[in-house]
Amino acid sequence: MHWKALPACAVIFGSVLTAAAAIPMTYKEIAMLLRNGEQPQFILDDTAKRRLLQPLSPQEEKDLAALGATPSLLNALRSPAMLASPQAAEAYQASLQQQKLAAAQQQEQEKQQEQSRIAQQANAKAPLQRQAQPRGNTPGGELLGKPLDLSFTAVDGAAVDLSKLRGKVVLVDFWATWCGPCMHEVPNVVSAYKKYHAKGFEVVGISLDKSKDTMIKVTHEKEMTWPQYFDGNGWGNKISTSFGIHSIPSMWLVNKRGILVSTDARSNLDASIAKLLAE
Repeated sequence: MHWKALPACAVIFGSVLTAAAAIPMTYKEIAMLLRNGEQPQFILDDTAKRRLLQPLSPQEEKDLAALGATPSLLNALRSPAMLASPQAAEAYQASLQQQKLAAAQQQEQEKQQEQSRIAQQANAKAPLQRQAQPRGNTPGGELLGKPLDLSFTAVDGAAVDLSKLRGKVVLVDFWATWCGPCMHEVPNVVSAYKKYHAKGFEVVGISLDKSKDTMIKVTHEKEMTWPQYFDGNGWGNKISTSFGIHSIPSMWLVNKRGILVSTDARSNLDASIAKLLAE
């Protein structure tokens, strides 16, 4: 708290409380106003005044004493919540909760942005990694040319089982709303789905999101009408982990016989789908 700003604060108080019998000149007098049920707007809006509802720290006591604060004022401010009205205390607690929620949301957003940044860096290196690594070391590489075993209950309650989608070409899309490259690919996937769905093309989404509400909101807004798997574990997603997915977006294509034929469908999605449908 900036205790040296006390005289300036007193001037503000005077302009706001013109109807009061006396202008409050000390924090004790302001606390008394709260106790008596008066709630001038400045008390709820000014962060420094909300500190009335918090006990003084040892350093704050030293600062006030150095400014000539009386012992009675210090005693009053050591437990100011006893002086505040229930309404003021309630308003302050609500403000604290809002601040904590905002801080938590900011922290989660920063975490997701960092994960997205790491994923983008991994994607940028992916072509070189695919050239340098044996096929079996790439995510899904050991599964290429084999039937892909995948079944789950989608967010909308639909049962998804690739073994029951034989005769159709299926795109398995590992993605997340917080992933910039993933969201960049969404229009391409939506376009392909609308173009080829009636001809036997299906999409299955594996979401690495942690917020179910956010994922559902985005899929509705972007017209991603296909089934989505969600377990809220982010990078710890059960299905993506089981397939060794370490970067997204990752798009796998399964042919009409249920065989995994590509683990890199992003590069030529439309042509790849058309070719598989023609088989």
